[in-house]
Amino acid sequence: MAVLAAALGWLLKTAGAKHAGAVSMAAGIFLSLFAISRYREPVRAMLEMAEQAGVSASVAAILKMMAVGCLSTIAADICRDMGEATMGARIELCGRAEIVLLCLPFLLELFSVALEVVS
Repeated sequence: MAVLAAALGWLLKTAGAKHAGAVSMAAGIFLSLFAISRYREPVRAMLEMAEQAGVSASVAAILKMMAVGCLSTIAADICRDMGEATMGARIELCGRAEIVLLCLPFLLELFSVALEVVS
């Protein structure tokens, strides 16, 4: 599907069609959504196992970090495909900042454990 969409976008671009970028962008979004939907069951199974092990909050936070990373990269790539490289860079920066914010509880816990060990 990706190769066909790329070929169609290239053909439209060489023919001078105005909507060549839209075809490539729509195909990219469709493929991204399809790939994300394929991970629904494995993620659900992982969360169930984490809940049984008593670490569901940590696993959920890690999965959120992964989702933020993937979605911000996809959004940034879409912006770059539309010629907005600066906006793409800003989206990636915001995604990284969000991941740092999601890491803060882990860092606080790590520091409290370190203080207990030292004391």
